[in-house]
Amino acid sequence: MKPPPRAGEDYTARMSSPAATKREFNFGAGNPDPGVFPADALAEAAARIIPKMGRQLARYPEAKGLPQLREIAVERFFRAHGVKPAIEDIVITNGSMQGLALTAQGLARPGDCVITEEFQYSGTIRVYKLNGLDLIPVPQDDEGMQVEHLKDVLQRHLDAGGKKPAFIYTTASYQNPTGTTMPLRRRQVLVEFARKLGMVIVDDDCYADVSFVPQMEPAIYKLAAPGECVYLASFSKILGPGVRLGYILAPEPLMGRMTQWKTDGGISELSQMIVAEYLQDHMWDHIKEGSRAVKEKRDELLDSLEREFAGMPMSWTHPDGGLFMFVKLPDQVDRARLQQLAQERGIVYGTGQAFHSQNADVPYLRLAFGWIDKNDIRDGVHQLAECVKLALEPSPAAAGEGRVRVP
Repeated sequence: MKPPPRAGEDYTARMSSPAATKREFNFGAGNPDPGVFPADALAEAAARIIPKMGRQLARYPEAKGLPQLREIAVERFFRAHGVKPAIEDIVITNGSMQGLALTAQGLARPGDCVITEEFQYSGTIRVYKLNGLDLIPVPQDDEGMQVEHLKDVLQRHLDAGGKKPAFIYTTASYQNPTGTTMPLRRRQVLVEFARKLGMVIVDDDCYADVSFVPQMEPAIYKLAAPGECVYLASFSKILGPGVRLGYILAPEPLMGRMTQWKTDGGISELSQMIVAEYLQDHMWDHIKEGSRAVKEKRDELLDSLEREFAGMPMSWTHPDGGLFMFVKLPDQVDRARLQQLAQERGIVYGTGQAFHSQNADVPYLRLAFGWIDKNDIRDGVHQLAECVKLALEPSPAAAGEGRVRVP
């Protein structure tokens, strides 16, 4: 199996080349719909804002980020959750991934451990492990982290000689890779569990705006008391990963523990100016348009899976937002052969192993549906179904032995 992709890596990069001529079905790229990227509107925003504020670019950016963009972050949280955070508690980051790295550096030390979902974004796994952190996995189901297992999971860890975890990390809404959302009752249990043990929760809400239904669940940050939670968010998931803008929401002194590691000289103020100029008038309409486009692809993917895998011992999640769907394969599928067959047909997906916190070779795959063209989804799933069926059959090497190869 190939190692997990680097944080932010487009799976397509491993398979595409200028010489490639076969049709590609890219279910690997965890990006929003490219068709709604507001290139012209951003160009107009740049033309307006640079003459007004361009002289500011002759100095280093403000340490916490452009006030106009931080105000937009305040309004965004207030509109979603009915609570208006202080602008002083918001720091702009180089995408939400920088915020993630700062939690690893500021809230923990090498050799510490972190409680998280069993399946997690491969970039999160990589960032935490590169910073010397071990992950304590908690089982998941269709409602996200099974918080009722937290006490037992922690006790087994402590009984085995482990030390108290540095913090709890979760993507409670539209989780990557599963697409699941944690309901209110579980969020409340999680907050109480962390409070009793004096552990901070890192609430990664980077997919929150890619929502297909009205947001019903409050952010964990809203449920927690000040200083009990760090909130991570992204403007890149609204627009595109190339924008590289996100933010952290946390009060002092919690924020200071993280920002002391922020030694980048400040986030591009040019990018912040342009994005703030655009979003101040267009954010909600753009979020609505982007979510609508991705929902149409989600629906097409669900319909295609139901049609192509009818009668097979498989299941998949039904996300109400985000960019991902997690598919459970038949246990006996030869996963190495499946990946080879898929690559031969131009199908890109994320393997379950790439998203498993312990790097286990598990019978799952992640299908991302934001980037792929809607018209390619039906044919792509049809081709994938053929690959799965072939990977269930005896391989040529094993056919003579009358048995199915199982990894």
